[in-house]
Amino acid sequence: LIPPTIYYSKVGLELGKIVFESQKMSPPSVPAVQSYLQQATRALRHPSSLFNTAAKTTSEATPQNILSQVRNMDSKQLAGAGIVLAEVIGFFSVGEMLGRLKIVGYRSSAAHAEH
Repeated sequence: LIPPTIYYSKVGLELGKIVFESQKMSPPSVPAVQSYLQQATRALRHPSSLFNTAAKTTSEATPQNILSQVRNMDSKQLAGAGIVLAEVIGFFSVGEMLGRLKIVGYRSSAAHAEH
């Protein structure tokens, strides 16, 4: 059990490195991490502020605002969003296939009717 776990963790690490380098990503700076952690602890200490922020965000998320943001995206951002959408659909489809243990349709114990 341990050798496959070590092997696949190394494979995952190497794959992460490849994605990290190809997307030109960099780790966040220490002050950025500290500011995020401070915001998170503040939100945990005062949950009402978190609810107020969520209410404000949902009130601003009107269809007109969302549509204007999509219209203002450049082609590179649209292509990236399309790729992410394709990945999500692909992972969902594979998950459904694994969950059903079938590629098409659901398993049923009912008798099949003749057509």
